[in-house]
Amino acid sequence: MRRLPGILLLTGATLIVIAALLVSGLRLVLPHLDNWREEILTRITAQTGIPVSASQLQARWENFGPELEVRDIQARLNDGGDLSVKRVTLALDVWQSLLHLRWQFRNLTFYQLVARTNTPLQRNDNGEPIASDRISDLFLRQFDHFDLRDSRISFLTLSGQRAELAIPQLTWLNGNDRHRAEGQVSLSSLTGQHGVMQVRMDLRDDNGLLNNGRVWLQADDIDVKPWLGTWMQDNVALDSARFSLEGWMTLNKGVVESGDAWLKKGGASWQGEQATTHRLTVDNLTVHVSRQQQGWQFDVPVTRIAIDDRAWPQGALSFAWVPAQEASEVNGVRSDELRVRANNLELSGLEGLLPIAQKISPSLYDIWRTMQPEGSLEQLALDIPLQAADKTRFQAQWKDIRWKQWQLLPGVEHFSGKLEGSLADGRLTGAVTQAKMPYIGVFPAPLEIEKADATLNWQKNEHGFQLDGRNIDVQANALHAHGGFRYLQPQDDEPWLGILAGIDVSDAGQSWRYFPQNLMGKALVSYLSAAIKGGQAHDATLVYGGNPHLFPYKHNEGQFEVLVPLRNATFAFQPDWPALQKLDIELDFLNDGLWMKSDKAALGGVTASNLNAVIPDYEKEKLLIDADINGPGKAVGPYFKETPLHDTLASALDELQLDGDVSARLHLDIPLDGEMTVAKGDVALRNNSLFIKPLNSTLKNLSGKFSFDNGTLKSEPLQATWFNQPLNLDFSTTEGDKAYQVAVNLNGNWQPARTGVLPAQLESALGGSVAWKGDVGIELPHRGGATYKVNIDGDLSNIASTLPPPLDKAAGKALPVKLKVDGDLRSFTLTGNAGSNNHFNSRWLLNNKLTLDRGIWTSDSRTLPPLPEQAGLELNLPAMNGAQWLALFRQGVANNVSNSTSFPSSITLRTPALTLGGQQWNNLSIVSQPQLSGSTIEAQAREISGTLTLHDNAPWQAAIRYLYYNPSNTQPNDDDISSPSTLLRGKTRIDFTGWPDLQLRCAECWLWGQKYGRIDGDFSINGDTMTLANGLVDSGTARLTADGEWVNREGAERTSLKGVLRGEKLDAAMSFFGVPTPVRGSSFDINYDLHWRSPPWQPQEESLNGILRTRLGKGQITDISTGHAGQVLRLFSVDALLRKLRFDFSDTFSSEGFWFDSIRSTAWIKDGVLHSDDTLVDGLEADIAMKGSVDLVRRELDVEAVVAPEISATVGVAAAFAVNPIVGAAVFAASKVLGPLWNKVSILRYRITGPVDQPQINEVLRQPRTDKTQ
Repeated sequence: MRRLPGILLLTGATLIVIAALLVSGLRLVLPHLDNWREEILTRITAQTGIPVSASQLQARWENFGPELEVRDIQARLNDGGDLSVKRVTLALDVWQSLLHLRWQFRNLTFYQLVARTNTPLQRNDNGEPIASDRISDLFLRQFDHFDLRDSRISFLTLSGQRAELAIPQLTWLNGNDRHRAEGQVSLSSLTGQHGVMQVRMDLRDDNGLLNNGRVWLQADDIDVKPWLGTWMQDNVALDSARFSLEGWMTLNKGVVESGDAWLKKGGASWQGEQATTHRLTVDNLTVHVSRQQQGWQFDVPVTRIAIDDRAWPQGALSFAWVPAQEASEVNGVRSDELRVRANNLELSGLEGLLPIAQKISPSLYDIWRTMQPEGSLEQLALDIPLQAADKTRFQAQWKDIRWKQWQLLPGVEHFSGKLEGSLADGRLTGAVTQAKMPYIGVFPAPLEIEKADATLNWQKNEHGFQLDGRNIDVQANALHAHGGFRYLQPQDDEPWLGILAGIDVSDAGQSWRYFPQNLMGKALVSYLSAAIKGGQAHDATLVYGGNPHLFPYKHNEGQFEVLVPLRNATFAFQPDWPALQKLDIELDFLNDGLWMKSDKAALGGVTASNLNAVIPDYEKEKLLIDADINGPGKAVGPYFKETPLHDTLASALDELQLDGDVSARLHLDIPLDGEMTVAKGDVALRNNSLFIKPLNSTLKNLSGKFSFDNGTLKSEPLQATWFNQPLNLDFSTTEGDKAYQVAVNLNGNWQPARTGVLPAQLESALGGSVAWKGDVGIELPHRGGATYKVNIDGDLSNIASTLPPPLDKAAGKALPVKLKVDGDLRSFTLTGNAGSNNHFNSRWLLNNKLTLDRGIWTSDSRTLPPLPEQAGLELNLPAMNGAQWLALFRQGVANNVSNSTSFPSSITLRTPALTLGGQQWNNLSIVSQPQLSGSTIEAQAREISGTLTLHDNAPWQAAIRYLYYNPSNTQPNDDDISSPSTLLRGKTRIDFTGWPDLQLRCAECWLWGQKYGRIDGDFSINGDTMTLANGLVDSGTARLTADGEWVNREGAERTSLKGVLRGEKLDAAMSFFGVPTPVRGSSFDINYDLHWRSPPWQPQEESLNGILRTRLGKGQITDISTGHAGQVLRLFSVDALLRKLRFDFSDTFSSEGFWFDSIRSTAWIKDGVLHSDDTLVDGLEADIAMKGSVDLVRRELDVEAVVAPEISATVGVAAAFAVNPIVGAAVFAASKVLGPLWNKVSILRYRITGPVDQPQINEVLRQPRTDKTQ
């Protein structure tokens, strides 16, 4: 023991010497180490199993130990990769290594290290961590630290994509079991640069593995896509995923156990449908990631997420992926599960995730895509087996959700409720308010829900599927239903559906919305939808039980029945038929049929009783209706006009319009597939009326029976009254390929005088009866307007007529008559003949009034004359008595013709002789033509040639070129109102009503055989007053002008005329008219202004008033007893006075006549008494002055005359004044006017009194002329 210290000292010394020798050797050997490079590299290859090469080895000894530099190192890795280092510097601290008994390096730096490995960064195939090797031992245990400069590491990421990790600078520190690193790395791949990260790691090794610790990293705008696993890449397929983030990751046993990420900014994008791109963006989103055994869970405490720029509401979101080996078994099958937990989630915001969901779970994607849910999901829990989505479990609560229909799940909106369970066993409680629920394939239109509550339970297992609906209460559009249902679908067995519900309907017109098409069939639903138009139903019952696939249970395998007591309904049993109105009907939907029954219904304007409507089999699609019909016949036609029979039966009833109450039996066979409806029945008539439209006439008291089969009608013999005459008829219709035809046969034996259609004047002139028969054929084309033909044959042999010729006839004289009508709805032609010589042809237009467009009548022809080329009426008649026809028309025979009929303005009348106005007009032709503002009438005959122009708003103009009017002098007939003698005798009162104003211009007029020459006059009518202006009669020898008026007012009739009558020679003027006059060679100028209270041609003497001013020039009075002029002189007894003067002074007055220079007189008439104070005759033999009065009514004279035969004016006046001052004043006044009357012989005074025919002339004074008086 005592030698021990020495031994140790010796040993230490020896070791020191050896170390010194070794160090000295290394100092000498290390600079030459490159010479043994190959051997050294071969040794390293043998030890590591990795081929290694280097271009240079440099070494030297420093105080702390050796320092080594290796350049261009190349190595091949076992996975096929390679490793290269541009330069490695290594400084070994020998003394520290000896102290710590492990390698201690002062410096270990790799420059431009490039490593390429083909091993993915994941666990091995057995799920264990990657085993350590000598290199990892070297770097993690042998080196206490090392640095990487400008290095690159290429590897396969979790997604399988090759990435390259660029390391500008990294420092790694190794402890005993702790490994720390800090530096900057950037990741890049084939797709580009993925960002630069600051990295810090604090890891511990366990059993030689870095399997525990924490990793921190921070990056701006880094691409995280390469770090996603292959599952994420295959199922998510992001186009980009770049974030600015900070993250913490915890490793446990070599795998990531948990982590936290703070996503400051960034987002991800992926492709959607139709090349659309969806984008997710975050804003300060925190995510906690944790590993749950072999699965993962992602928790987002606050959803600061926006998808497609639509921000999510504030809520929480959690996703978990559980691999199949850890998920629970379902029927012995394991499946990866996706578990979702969320609250306050807006469903529409998830739409952008559908392309991702499509890859994860195609079935879930299809459901979501179809339903397109929207609304607020308050709570959601989903466990979705990805390989068995039908086993999804869920729990949810929502508010105001909407989605579209998916399979048998109807679409909904404003839906709130909760859901719990799974697709195999679940429960739904929900409420809907003010929503539309589309249910395509079940209901024909979306359900319009006001309020609905329901609870649904379902189960689906190995025994089948069951769906229960309980306490279902629905208030919808016009409907309130309460009830429940159960649907069973046993496994390997038939389904079963049971429904029981009570229904109230406020408007049956909306019931079409609630007919289930999948149960009732589309054909029935379509029919009922169009048929039920209105009504109400209370306590209707719906019962259903059976296999819905066997509906409609033809063999009673189940029951479907809806019993509906419908009230006040409108039922359109066929879309194009009028609906039944105000109908109380019971509808019984029983399996595949519908039975309807009603005691009474309104069928248009008629009433249907005992109404039965049956659809015995929906598949046959036919509705059968039977009913008794009662009602007014006029409602039948309008009813069928609104049916498919409007072109057939309705058209027939439109032409044959029935009125009065009718009874009928109706049977309708209505195909529901749109085919033609068959209508059959019988109609009984009793005292009805039938309006035949083509004839515009009505049959009355119509009795009989007819039947119809659609448009085919056929009657039994019918009896009726037509025009107050008995009529036998029958009718039938035929429906052809191109037209619908109606045939009516008629016959009767009528008395024209009793028809009631002729004016009373004609009826009284006709007697006897006529047997006739006729037929009416109406054709109603399917396209175009109706046409018709009427033929009537009769014999007028038993008719007697007292009408004026040519319509007069004696009974027993044969006169066959044929009428033929051929026309359409716009016009018709009426042709025929009466006897063998009278033919007529006419064309009539059916306007608002029946209008005669053109026509012709010929009285002496054997064939039918053609129609005139122009519109108008042409009458070629035999000789006529116009006076008789005028009297007939005056009695009102044509008063009402113009009310219903319009005749042409162009009329031509030809007759060989027309007796009118007391004269026969021979070869008369009258032509009336319309003009722009009126019409003209041209008259040509032997006796007349003239034109009458009728203006609408101006006086008529009569331009008569020639007129010869000489009425017969025979005793006139008082009935001939056209005779002037009838007018002159006042037998007929004239009424000015309707008279036009007239401008008369007659160039050459002969009246009563006397030529009057030119006659003009302007006549105007104002009420009951006719005014004459510019009246003129110019015979060539005398000219008469006249103006005046005739007041034709009953009880106050008055005539006034004034004018001038003048001429050069009175005797010539009077002789022109064949009137002798005693006045010869005297000019005349007579002014008159007269009025009286009677017609112009009947002056009433007692009412005659006026003034006459007469001026006659030089002439001679010869025979004062002749002619009308003598009668005028006799009025003042001038003739008697001259005879007396001639007798008394035969030596003075010549017997050859009385010559005068002038005759002047002014007279006035007062109530029939003519007064004159200045009648003066300036004669050569004597001057005569007369004064006094003549009573024209009593024809008595009271006249004084003063005669001055060749005496001076002074003597005469003085003598006159001496005898009688009044007479003297008259004589004096006369002397002043007429000249030197008193230069004659003497003064004679006479008084004339007594009757005009036998006057008494008494000489009152005779005073001869003396010189003294002179």
